[in-house]
Amino acid sequence: MTLRTGPEHGFWARKLLEAEGVDPNGLWLDAYGHVERGVALAMRGFDSEHPALVNGAVSIASEILRRWRTPRPELVAGLVRCLESGGTEARGDAALALADLVSADSTQDITSAVRALIVAADDSYDRVAGPAALALARLGHPGVLGPVHRWLASSSRLPFFQVTSLGQVLQPLVGRADELLPDIRRMLVDSAGQEALRPVLSALAAWGPAASEAVPELLSTLATRNVRWACDVLGAVGPAAAPAANTLCGFVHGVTQPPRHDGGRLPLDRPRRWHGAQHAAWAHWRITGESKVFMAFLEDEASRGLGYADLGRLAELGPQAMRCASALRPLLESPGPWTRVRAAHAWWRITGDTDAAVPVLLAALDPLRSGDADGPCREAVRCIAQIGAPAVAAAPLLQATLSSDRCFPADVYPAARAALAAFDEGPGHRRTAPMSTPRCPTSHQ
Repeated sequence: MTLRTGPEHGFWARKLLEAEGVDPNGLWLDAYGHVERGVALAMRGFDSEHPALVNGAVSIASEILRRWRTPRPELVAGLVRCLESGGTEARGDAALALADLVSADSTQDITSAVRALIVAADDSYDRVAGPAALALARLGHPGVLGPVHRWLASSSRLPFFQVTSLGQVLQPLVGRADELLPDIRRMLVDSAGQEALRPVLSALAAWGPAASEAVPELLSTLATRNVRWACDVLGAVGPAAAPAANTLCGFVHGVTQPPRHDGGRLPLDRPRRWHGAQHAAWAHWRITGESKVFMAFLEDEASRGLGYADLGRLAELGPQAMRCASALRPLLESPGPWTRVRAAHAWWRITGDTDAAVPVLLAALDPLRSGDADGPCREAVRCIAQIGAPAVAAAPLLQATLSSDRCFPADVYPAARAALAAFDEGPGHRRTAPMSTPRCPTSHQ
């Protein structure tokens, strides 16, 4: 369970509070009763001519908007003013704050920011341009395409992003894949071995089959230090990546030794399985539909306890992975929350047993009670949505989360709604399950 132990104001926020004569330890932005005071302080900072105080206003406004769903058009307007006229650091932070507000469930209207975001995305400072382009991409605004094409055209000299990445900007643009792929394919050739290409490859993996036109270039990337990321893309593409199947099988069995992520290779007198073999085995299965290579890898891992296995990908196999179940079961009691949640999901997918899996997932929801949702918690919500009725005890907590004024990460809302819908569709569902409903945190303790 994640609990805040005190104010966590950043450097610039503290500068503003000190200038206003406010004790930083006396302002708790995660306590609703303190929010109006925080808004007033931020607005005074936005009106200041002192760059440090403007930076502080951006910091406080960002914290309030990140934590609470109450519409705050005055804070959004302040961020837009800062983006239009502030210093480089304040403009970059304001653009990033605006980008963080874009989601289907956002209660904040940033329509007024679009014009300033388009101008900022064309800025020569990547600290400003990157976050501005990210906001436009998430909005689905065509104003992002010019900067993206320019960055893609840099080819062998990939741009360096300080607070975002080109991959983050590309990921929401899957609907523009046909338009962007020619430039991306050139970049894959010109920058095949550059470490900065990895976020772009991660975006292509998120695109899945939409990235299939890039398969020829991805095959070349298999011979570079970015091979592990290329495997993920090819697996996400699926059957259209069939030309890669034999190469991937060779990686898994050690017939071919690809470069390590740092560009080196293992000494020939020390044969050892390539560290990315799991990625290649998974990709081989996704491409060919044949699980033999992937299962052989996983069974070998299971003999050592599955400590290094990707449990999410193990779960994808479902009942085919039954021979790994005995090694998987102890991981439901792992000290690591990520491991517990992913093991519970894999256990359910493989065995169909909810009695052991559901309590682990319900326990992982605990951060929701205090207005937080860490990675394992969000993963648990997604798993519960798949399980449906057997996890109906989560219903009150998920309902309270959806109605809370606390602002949760964007992926919580669709997953929580999907879970509640699954409970309604399941046999014998009931919404009065015995799981205590959280209160909306309004004061610090």
